Amino acid sequence: MYLNYSKYFKIASIFASVTIFFSFFSEFFYELKPCRLCLVQRYFWILFAITCYSAVFLRSFRRFKILLSLIFLFMLSLISIYHSGVEAGIIENIFTCTATLGLEATSIEELSEIILKTTNNDCAFPKFSIFGFTLANLGAISSLLLLICNLLLIKKGLSNRYER
Repeated sequence: MYLNYSKYFKIASIFASVTIFFSFFSEFFYELKPCRLCLVQRYFWILFAITCYSAVFLRSFRRFKILLSLIFLFMLSLISIYHSGVEAGIIENIFTCTATLGLEATSIEELSEIILKTTNNDCAFPKFSIFGFTLANLGAISSLLLLICNLLLIKKGLSNRYER
């Protein structure tokens, strides 16, 4: 497949949009509340999508947009791999993902009510999986694939510059 600037950013913008849409859809339609790491990943996907759409519609600052998308994808990949490791139990989570508010129970009945009303929002427990892959795993795979394509685009740009 011939990869150029325009094709890459068109495909990446569609891919990022689908990812963002699915994250909001699963949150509001299926009521899957995201953990803090999921929210950080979502913010980076949004920033990446904005960069991709600006690259598609605004033709100026091409190198800056490629570099910015590289930074966003690198950060996304790191966060996704970390999130997958936390879910798998390989990595100990250094961020707190659970809320500790509302634990002022004075009786067993109050404590039971608090426990029953509390939703699981911990990063270590995946809430959804497809064919054994959690959403963090799918995010890691997709961000790594886009990162590789971005690096290939940079390599192509550098090789074209030195061949001249």
